[in-house]
Amino acid sequence: MTHEQIYADLSSYALGALDAHEREEITAHLAAGCVGCERELASWRELVGVIALGGQDAPPPNLKLALFERVRASGAGARPPATVVSLRRWPLVALALAATALLAIGIARDVQWRGTLNGQQQMVAQLRADLTAAHGNLDRVAQQLTAQEKDLTSLRAVLAAAQESLAIVQAPGLRLVRLKEAPQAQPGDGHVLISANGRALFYAFDLKPLPPEKAYELWWITEKEGPINAGVFRPDERGLGRIEVAVPTGAGAVQAAAVTIEPAAGVPKPTGPMILLGNI
Repeated sequence: MTHEQIYADLSSYALGALDAHEREEITAHLAAGCVGCERELASWRELVGVIALGGQDAPPPNLKLALFERVRASGAGARPPATVVSLRRWPLVALALAATALLAIGIARDVQWRGTLNGQQQMVAQLRADLTAAHGNLDRVAQQLTAQEKDLTSLRAVLAAAQESLAIVQAPGLRLVRLKEAPQAQPGDGHVLISANGRALFYAFDLKPLPPEKAYELWWITEKEGPINAGVFRPDERGLGRIEVAVPTGAGAVQAAAVTIEPAAGVPKPTGPMILLGNI
């Protein structure tokens, strides 16, 4: 029980109207030294004591003296006889009035306590709603940060590729080899930039889109080993294909470059139709 609940139940505690568990909690609270609750309980016990006295048959001590004085005054003719109220009826009236007052005070305090409790519950509900909204905002911010990190990673990859391509273009001894459509092939065009450090940058233009299970494959035609796989690529929606590759060594002179249509994973030797061809 909270301090407010205990304070509101002190009237019932004074009357002995609580169950054993509630009474034990209040007793422990009072034993802990709560001055406010002790003072309030003393007031309730005083009122309960008055009610208990009102239930006895014996009238108040000064009532007998007042009665004798009233009889003496009546015998002297000083005033007409007054109506005498039954001595047993007075305690019942006092008891009823005190019980009514006690009930009214208890109800008022209960209403006040419930109003305070409702206000606290509404405050807790609002705090929970605010906390839920804050969590939602944090989730959205986290998602935005994740998306930005992915974009940053992609930009870094693009920048790294651009720097590698720029290094090939800026290298000394750069050679440009043009590739044209092979005989009986669809129209196409391409070129390969070959640097002296053994790196090459290949571009193809106006390539047709392929089904998912197919891809374009670039080949180096060497003097000793014939076609050597350089890599596979797929063009974008504009028909532009790009791939950065290494120039083979140990296979004799590279005599030509060619492009064929092969399975998407690539093959060790050409199996599909040749699309582009250029002599080096």
